Amino acid sequence: MGYAHHMGKGILSVSIRVIVLVYCLATVVYLSSYPNIFQWDFKAYYYAARAYAAGLNPYDVVVTAAVGEYSDFRGSFRFIYPLPMLFLFLPLSLLSYTAALHLFLLIKCVLLAGLIYLWGKEFLEDKPNLSFYLFCIVAFNSPLYIDLRAGNVAIIEQFTLWLAFYFFLKRRLLLFCLFILIPATIKVTPLLFLSLLWFLEGRGRRLYFFGSLLIFVMTLSLFHFCTPVLFASFLCQAGRTVVKASQPSTFALLGDLLGQLGMDACPVVAHCIHVVLFFAIAMAILAVTWRACVVLRSRHAISREKILIFLVCTVYAVILPHFEDYSYIIVLVPAYAILRRSRPGGLSALLLFMTLSAAGTTLPLVHPLMRIMLAYSPLILTYLVWGLYVREIASRSKVPEGQGE
Repeated sequence: MGYAHHMGKGILSVSIRVIVLVYCLATVVYLSSYPNIFQWDFKAYYYAARAYAAGLNPYDVVVTAAVGEYSDFRGSFRFIYPLPMLFLFLPLSLLSYTAALHLFLLIKCVLLAGLIYLWGKEFLEDKPNLSFYLFCIVAFNSPLYIDLRAGNVAIIEQFTLWLAFYFFLKRRLLLFCLFILIPATIKVTPLLFLSLLWFLEGRGRRLYFFGSLLIFVMTLSLFHFCTPVLFASFLCQAGRTVVKASQPSTFALLGDLLGQLGMDACPVVAHCIHVVLFFAIAMAILAVTWRACVVLRSRHAISREKILIFLVCTVYAVILPHFEDYSYIIVLVPAYAILRRSRPGGLSALLLFMTLSAAGTTLPLVHPLMRIMLAYSPLILTYLVWGLYVREIASRSKVPEGQGE
């Protein structure tokens, strides 16, 4: 009887896994079947690369729209990344748009499979099960799917970042720095993860940290001196991304909250308050995190470096002024790891029930608040995950050395 029950559970588990796999493959096929509807970010990369290859300005939306023969250029052809990223897309630009898109999607699917394998093998305490795969699919409003749909480079960025974290765990610091610099030349902000070096012991960390910064600055300087006009265009486009409202970032959330309070009537004052509040919150988070990292460094805890990486990933997500919905890929594993270890109390369950049950409320004041909470749910949940890590580190600091590890 026990054997039959165990066998039945095994068959059910395998069946569910097959269904999930078929669902994922069908989703990818569906996205690739409508190249004119999805993959809008790839469209920007592709036609920017073709414009650059033709000796034109890839940051000029009018130029890229003309190259793509597309009328709605303002929303579809804005290239906002450093010029070195275009070199990745120059080979693809030699192909037809449809062929390049399918090849790009295939590369991303292969890297995604490698990323999930790396997560399960090196960063999870237990062997990944069905709950982990489902969590990756649906948590934080499905950032993996959002990236595949948008055609962004987030999965490529995350693959290189987590390879860097893997080398960090193995103390192979040269490779760690190399795989931080690769995504940093694409989106700049991954350079912040070099700060992990300061929580290691030994003098070599300074050499790797400042050496990596020097290489990055030299790369941007070369970009500036070789193509000053393109560099100025890049800075102009990059500056516009910070003020984008439709993204679940702390900066955008503060803007929405100030708008609900009627601060839009005085734009100059509202902007000043907006910026001051953002920096105050960011500095507070960094101060608390720094203290937590110092405490963690002083303890000889199991998986200390993993906890450090996970904590820094959550901080990265909440303090960047520009953080798109697909960027929440970076907090999937940190959130899963801490939630597996945490035991939710009655208050947490009550708050979760109250939030979900009030999603459709029309109560005055409560309705706009719920709308904001749902729109920024990935950000709010990331703050929760950050708080759980800080609490866990604080609780470890109260345990005598050698106990509770």
